[in-house]
Amino acid sequence: MSPNLKQALLRPVYLVVLLGLLVASLKVVVGWWHGELSLSEDGNWFWLTLFPLLLAVWWRYFSIFGCKDPACLLPEDKDK
Repeated sequence: MSPNLKQALLRPVYLVVLLGLLVASLKVVVGWWHGELSLSEDGNWFWLTLFPLLLAVWWRYFSIFGCKDPACLLPEDKDK
């Protein structure tokens, strides 16, 4: 299996795992923000600290703002 094909097949799996972790983390962040959850119980501090890291990974590797693939970039201006 070529590395490009392997990467293309694993990318959706990584995205699903990342989004699942983001949703779980977001539930804890919102609960903590509203005062419904304490950080000392059930490892909520872990999810609270993991949230910005997961968001940064999503932003860099999966969002359109962090995409560096040629398909994501604007076409070059031919008037230059």
